Amino acid sequence: MLDMNARRSYSPSADSMLMCTATALEVRCRLLERLNQEQGAVQVLTEIKEKLNALTSSPRDDLTEAEAWTEVNRLRMMTVLVEPQDNLLQEIQIRLDEAGAEGASATPRLRTAYDAAKLQALDHSKNPPTLRPENVSGLRSLLLNVLSEFHWTEARKFFGRPLQKSATRRIVWAGVASFAVFLLPYLLIHSRAYYTDEVDMAIFTGLPLYTALTAGLFGAYFSRLLFIQSKVGQLSIGELKTARELTSIFLRGSVGMCGALVVFFFLRSGIVEGSLFPNFAKLGLNDTKVPLREALAGNQLTTVQELRLILPSKELALLAIWCFLAGFSERLVPSILSSTEQQFSSAASTTKK
Repeated sequence: MLDMNARRSYSPSADSMLMCTATALEVRCRLLERLNQEQGAVQVLTEIKEKLNALTSSPRDDLTEAEAWTEVNRLRMMTVLVEPQDNLLQEIQIRLDEAGAEGASATPRLRTAYDAAKLQALDHSKNPPTLRPENVSGLRSLLLNVLSEFHWTEARKFFGRPLQKSATRRIVWAGVASFAVFLLPYLLIHSRAYYTDEVDMAIFTGLPLYTALTAGLFGAYFSRLLFIQSKVGQLSIGELKTARELTSIFLRGSVGMCGALVVFFFLRSGIVEGSLFPNFAKLGLNDTKVPLREALAGNQLTTVQELRLILPSKELALLAIWCFLAGFSERLVPSILSSTEQQFSSAASTTKK
């Protein structure tokens, strides 16, 4: 994982994205010099160019990638101070579009503020409408807010990327481990059958409950992995840090196992029945042989090679699926408990009558 606090020599000139941003900023400074010839504006633009040149000219041992990007963003925001007032509305609109494309969460709120500021800032009594001087400072402030939100969104992605990778890596390992634990008894059964030609029924004694718990554990980690991958752009830095913590990963797996246990006993109670629910009286393993090659012996086909298959029965497979869903879906178990509670309440009310 990239260590954001590591101190090492960093060359901005070797960072193509940073140099592209710096080049665009330098050209924009030159344009602003032509558009704004005021003494104060010239001083600000000169300061921006000098600091930009000092930043990108040579490697520095005391500079990190994060600090380089922070400085470039600060220089970009300084251009707002010298932006010609006639360009403010157009510049705000452009930056709002950039913030929206980047996925900034505050974009809708800033658009609403922009629409309100635009109506107030323009003097519609003139044709064409002109900008009221007393509203210029408010528009500059709004432009700064838009740029701040845009830069914060970029920074959150920059700092969140290594956190997301770390969380994903840990959850993947947890998922692989849970899947291996889920398969372990089946591997032992197949190994014993291969060497002794017998199915070990001693292992099968606790197999249904074991399958339920490990399927729930695997479902929980599988769900968590999909969540991290699909919501990475929406999670805060704090949420990503929490997602990669071992205690959080362990807790999510424990919740999945508890949910699978609840579903196991719910199905075992027989409250619900049907082809979608397992019949516990038929839980087991199917030991079958499938012909692979047949030969003609006289007038009859004779199997000369066959494959032995030891597979979970349909009922055991249904149990594993339901328990996997219990760990995968955080809403399944609460929904089952809620509906069961309503049934018990109705039954209790009928009994009292």
